[in-house]
Order: sequence, then C-alpha cells, then structure tokens
Amino acid sequence: MESLEQAIAFIGGPASLWILAGVYFGSVILERLWALRHNHDYDDRDALASIGLNLLTSTLKMGLGVIFPIVIYVLVYDNWRLLGPLPLVPAIVVAFIVHDLSYYWEHRLGHRVGLLWAFHAIHHSSNAFNHSTAARGFFLDNIPRPFFDSVAALLGVPPVVFIAVSVAKNAFGIWNHASYVGRLGWLDRWLATPMIHKVHHANQPQYIDTNYSQVLIVWDRLFGTYAEVGEEPNPGLVKPVHDDNPLTAQFAGLRQLRDRMDTAERWQDKLAYLWRPPEWSHDGVCRSDCPKYAGLSAA
Repeated sequence: MESLEQAIAFIGGPASLWILAGVYFGSVILERLWALRHNHDYDDRDALASIGLNLLTSTLKMGLGVIFPIVIYVLVYDNWRLLGPLPLVPAIVVAFIVHDLSYYWEHRLGHRVGLLWAFHAIHHSSNAFNHSTAARGFFLDNIPRPFFDSVAALLGVPPVVFIAVSVAKNAFGIWNHASYVGRLGWLDRWLATPMIHKVHHANQPQYIDTNYSQVLIVWDRLFGTYAEVGEEPNPGLVKPVHDDNPLTAQFAGLRQLRDRMDTAERWQDKLAYLWRPPEWSHDGVCRSDCPKYAGLSAA
C-alpha cells in the first residue's frame, strides 16, 4: 500500500505534465521508427502539424486547461465535498469511474453543440490516425470538463488521486491512437482500443458521433453510441482540412462554424448555430455532418 501511495503522489504531483509529455513524444517517436519499415504512407507533414498544435495548445492552455480545473476541483473538495476523504483504493476506483463518465459526456457534448464542436473539431481535423494526433487540439476545447470532474471532489476523492488517475487514463488515450494496432478481439467489446477509437475519428456516416469513451467502451454501449468496426475507418472531418500550418490549422473548426453562420441572414439563426448540433442548418441545406442525419438538419 505504501508503494501505491508513493506512485499516486508521484504521478499526481508536479511530475504529471512531464509524464504525459514523455508518453506522448516517446510514443510518437517509436511509432515513426516503426513506420519506417511498416508504414511508408506515414504523413510527416501532418504529424509535425499535430505536434505543433499540441505545443501551441499546451502553452495557451496552461491557465484554462491546467490551473483552472485544479482550482475548481480543490475548491469543491475543500468546501463542498459530501464524503471523505476516501481511503486510497476506493478513491482510485471512484476517480476512474467519474473521470471516464465525465470524459464520455463532455466529449459527447463537444460533438453535439456547435460552438464546442468548433473547438473540438481540431482534434479530428487530421486526415491521419496515429499517436501524433492524440494531442492535436484547440486551447478552448474541453472547457466544461472541470465541472463534470468535480463530482469526484464531491464524493471525497483527494485532488492528487484524481490527477494521478487522469494522467494514467490520458496515457491510455495516447496509446489508443496507435496506427500499428489492429483489432484486439474481445477487448474491442469492452475497451476503447485503437481500432474502436479510429471509428470515432472516421468521417463515414455510420461512424459519426460514435465511440466517445476514453477507456471503457461500455459507456457507449450503455448510452447507444457504440459502433463496431466494419468498413475501414477513414480519419478526418466530413469537410476535410488540408492545412499543415499549426498557426492557421487551429482555427479550422471556427472557420467552418463561421461559414455556416454566414449563410443565415437573421441574427437569431446565426446565434442558433452556436448551440445547435453541427449538422443543423436554418434552411435545411446540408453543410456539415448531415449525411448521418439526413432529413433532420432543419429540425
């Protein structure tokens, strides 16, 4: 138990960001070395764009993405928690379940609300699927997640435990972008394995808005968003982005949102694009992800 406590203190302490950085860059480098022999189609320009977006986002997100969530969590834990502090092992279990559910619902929200999708779409804007895309993102993405995560604080999970569990789960989230892992049999039915997550990144109609989970794919099964691997998943947005410049690629989602808003004349319709799902349009014309939602875009 003492060694487990030490591990949690280390992973959930000041080293947490360095651990994730090491997992990310180590995974990217090892995958690229593997690709030298096994994947001659590996897109170096796209990978470098993803790495650039990661570095840019990490710098800009230090406040909103790191400090703000910790402050919210600690405030809830110190002032409003209903239980605890929980013993270490129950705290780890509760932290895992809350974080996995928090990830699922916040992730699903990010796909179904226009403005949040404009932020999150950057993660899906790569036309490749590999470790480099795992941390491709926009600095305003995941804004609601601290409020979802604070449920663990209410239940008495100490901050260091929750951070350690989230680091371990995010490391899994880097691995499940592996391009060198195929189908894994029964594991694909229970975990968000690389092939199951590749489905989530695909732009075919049958795959859009599916497989949101980070670790346990059972949440998708429970809430009706699970999709099995059939046709080979094709990564990228419905309207593909071909921009390998991190300084401009980071605004791809916002540009597509602006283009949809510009089609409306009434300000009420323009504002509706901010909260309506991305396939919605004020006039029923398909402009985004509506192949999956044919006939529903003006509902």
